[in-house]
Amino acid sequence: MKLQIAILLALIYACTLNAQLTVTGRIIVKNNTDSIHEMTIKNMMMKNTSYTPVQNNNNVFKIKLSSVNNGFYKLNIIVRKEDSNKYPFSIPLYMPDSIRTYNLDIQVDNEKILYGFDNDNAFLAEYYNQAHTINKKVWASTSLSENPLELINQYDSILNKVLIQYKPSKDVELYARIWNFIEKSKSIKAIQFMYRRDGKAIPHRLDNEAKDAIILLANKYAICFNETPMFFCEHLPKGMSFEEKLDYTYEKIEDKNLQESVAEYLLRNYISFYDYNKDFSKGLSILEKCIHKYSLSEEYINDFKKKKYTIDGAPFPDITFYDSEGKEHTFEEFKGYYVYIDIWASWCVPCCKEIPHLQTLEKELKNPAVKFLSISIDRNEKSWKKKIDDMNLYGNQWLNKNNEISSRLNITAIPRFLLYDKNGKLMNIDAFRPSNPQTKEILEKLK
Repeated sequence: MKLQIAILLALIYACTLNAQLTVTGRIIVKNNTDSIHEMTIKNMMMKNTSYTPVQNNNNVFKIKLSSVNNGFYKLNIIVRKEDSNKYPFSIPLYMPDSIRTYNLDIQVDNEKILYGFDNDNAFLAEYYNQAHTINKKVWASTSLSENPLELINQYDSILNKVLIQYKPSKDVELYARIWNFIEKSKSIKAIQFMYRRDGKAIPHRLDNEAKDAIILLANKYAICFNETPMFFCEHLPKGMSFEEKLDYTYEKIEDKNLQESVAEYLLRNYISFYDYNKDFSKGLSILEKCIHKYSLSEEYINDFKKKKYTIDGAPFPDITFYDSEGKEHTFEEFKGYYVYIDIWASWCVPCCKEIPHLQTLEKELKNPAVKFLSISIDRNEKSWKKKIDDMNLYGNQWLNKNNEISSRLNITAIPRFLLYDKNGKLMNIDAFRPSNPQTKEILEKLK
């Protein structure tokens, strides 16, 4: 009897794992000149799930999805406008697996979308439309014409208004409160950027010091939002060490997927911003301790070890480069010379602004002990070659298409200039730019 019960429970569990939802429906595009370019859907409660294409015929679609316990999905729709521009919608759907079949009729009316097949989804659609209106005011503006505090406060106002109007279920309300917090936080960052860009002091009250931020972002539904790890970490108590932040994360968050996502964010930041010249061994020891404590991937340790190339006196990493004719090169070619290196890309505007200064510096420098090397991290080789031709670049122009150089040297922004000595050892991981007059003075003095 016990064996039969065990088999029955196993079958029930297997069925639960393989449970599927069938979603059918149609999209009504109000503007006759618009059309649906693409539809994809994603299960938001599972980490690393990819978007599934939704096949539609004359805007009628049908798709089968693996169900999730809490029922949240994201539907992406890209509308092609009459002028061939594309307008994206990224909308949440709430489809708990207590129901196996859903009929979803969607109306697209310019920049608004309606898909209220029940009260919860009608609420989500209405909040999406109203929050989107505020987002446009923030992100599309080129100046701070409106009072930013009033603009930010509108998020809470519309959420409360729509909650009263639709009275969604508790799960959907909690999801919406997290969503509202994320949207508000992103807009605050955008407005702060505008203040800095315009050289203005950021108002003291322009922040998102929500007292319940950690509680909100530690909730299981927060895994639905890519921005959760960043905002969770920004609201950690001030003054915490890396170890304390990781401990706090595992203490406050119960959902395993969310734990891993926030931990990954903390680990990547630790590896990216650690001062490797300060105490490499100590930093590695702290990381190893945390990795073993929480049974995390050993890859983080390997990534940290790779950063040894950023320490003063470190050798140049063993990487193969290619010139515009496809010939292989290594840094060994510069043995016996000081090397001033430019890490750049054809799409990087600040990089291209420095190039004329770099070419002038190379022409005018009288020190034969110094060589110049430009390393592009372009993934598109044609774009790199085109930029070489367009700007008449000469000298040592090498390509590192897989961007291994940035990973090895912990380069998180370009342009970046480096200086190596005659023995191929690092002298300066962040040297002066060629536009700085001091650069020429420094290079002329090298013997």
